[in-house]
Amino acid sequence: MPYLMPEAGPQRVLAASNFVYTLGSGLYLTAGVLYFTEGVHLPASQVGLGLGIAGIVSLALGIAVGHLADRHGARGVYTITLVVQALATAGFVLADSFWPFLLAVCAATGAKAAGLAARSPLIRHYGGDRPQEFRAYLRAVTNVGVSFGALLAGWAVQADTLMAYRLLVAGNALAFAASAAILICLPPVAPGPAVHGPR
Repeated sequence: MPYLMPEAGPQRVLAASNFVYTLGSGLYLTAGVLYFTEGVHLPASQVGLGLGIAGIVSLALGIAVGHLADRHGARGVYTITLVVQALATAGFVLADSFWPFLLAVCAATGAKAAGLAARSPLIRHYGGDRPQEFRAYLRAVTNVGVSFGALLAGWAVQADTLMAYRLLVAGNALAFAASAAILICLPPVAPGPAVHGPR
């Protein structure tokens, strides 16, 4: 029978951190846009524009932070991206107009992309002889976490009140912070050697 949880050790820590993180992601993916359009009452055009700009920012940050993770240690860099994402997400409750919204969503989306880049060396390092199998396992954990998060977010959508959406945002931020805290149990990965030449 396929194992449902890795053996105690780094793989289990990464899987637990990933589950908590994706639980928060499921909350946001389900009702994040509704929070800004229905709760904060930002025009849908502004929300779309802000998310588009954030997507461009995240592309650049993902490459830069991936390089930092290789050079300065992936666990520390990954943890920092989760903390930034938690703080930026918590800042959503202060985003009552376009510019604060743009700042918060760029920080959150950029930190998310940076975190994915910083996590890759950890998966390679702790994936054992078959890192792709461990990556596939984490993908399954992601699907479960997002599904549970979406179920929880359904309550906020059903209530359709500003307070309900704010509780959803708070839960999202707490999940990211908890995901970062779990990584304290993960042994650090030594930085890689400097590679000269074009990135």
